[in-house]
Amino acid sequence: MSGRNIAIGFGIAILLPALIFYGVSTLSPAPKYADDITADTYRHKANATAEERQADDDKTQAARKAYDAARSRFGGRLFYTAVPIGLAAILTGGLAGVSAVGTGLIFGGIFSVVVGFCGYWEFIADWQRFVSLLAVGAALLFIGLRKTTKSQPSS
Repeated sequence: MSGRNIAIGFGIAILLPALIFYGVSTLSPAPKYADDITADTYRHKANATAEERQADDDKTQAARKAYDAARSRFGGRLFYTAVPIGLAAILTGGLAGVSAVGTGLIFGGIFSVVVGFCGYWEFIADWQRFVSLLAVGAALLFIGLRKTTKSQPSS
């Protein structure tokens, strides 16, 4: 494989998950973690009353809950976008006739699936994890067996 083909495959592999992430972020912005969520707890005034400290702690807890809810919503959108697109890229890459593009799509698909999992893994049910991993594993196995079988010389 030439250097040009490696560069093309590498470019596709890196750009595809970034494209998916920023596409989802454009339509549904990723939540930003506010510095004051954790800092409020430690900024109690020296002469603050117990009620003022409790009010600060309640505010911090509410901010954390809101952030976790926003992170879950964004992670779900990313998961349900990145995993199917990644799966399609793996299958398309395995069936592509051009080696550099096919390799790039397979790696890009794998990286896209990982990006989809990273933000939402803790929020999804075990059955969703199992089904999505099974689908991606089956696609990789299918492509691997197809390519391995075709690349062996016939006797």
